[in-house]
Amino acid sequence: MSAAIRSRSASRLVIGLVAAALTLTTVGAGTTAAAMPGTRDRSVTVTEREFSLTLSTTDFKPGPYTFMIHNAGTAPHSLSIRGPGVDSTAGIVPPGKTTKLSVTLKKGTYDLWCPVDNHRAMGMMTKISVK
Repeated sequence: MSAAIRSRSASRLVIGLVAAALTLTTVGAGTTAAAMPGTRDRSVTVTEREFSLTLSTTDFKPGPYTFMIHNAGTAPHSLSIRGPGVDSTAGIVPPGKTTKLSVTLKKGTYDLWCPVDNHRAMGMMTKISVK
């Protein structure tokens, strides 16, 4: 067998093994997520403008959440969340832009506010209760 034929055969074998590994990884990931009830990441939209925070839901249960922070205002904003086991702050969100902040909420009360300048004192704050 020539070196060129052995090289093509080896390349095909490597490609086949990589494809099989990717297939198993994808199937395994789907099975793991499905086997663990209640671990679904929930998305909450937070609309920020001068000077208020509006959440897309007020019903919170323990578990992972991604807060999609949309700045509908004209000044830069951000979002801080503090409560049981959480003390997180997103980066600055320019006007018209969106960013996200992922946290895992436990039962309890959480404070949410804009940490930019004195925005919190001007009304950009709210509380949520996780039940």
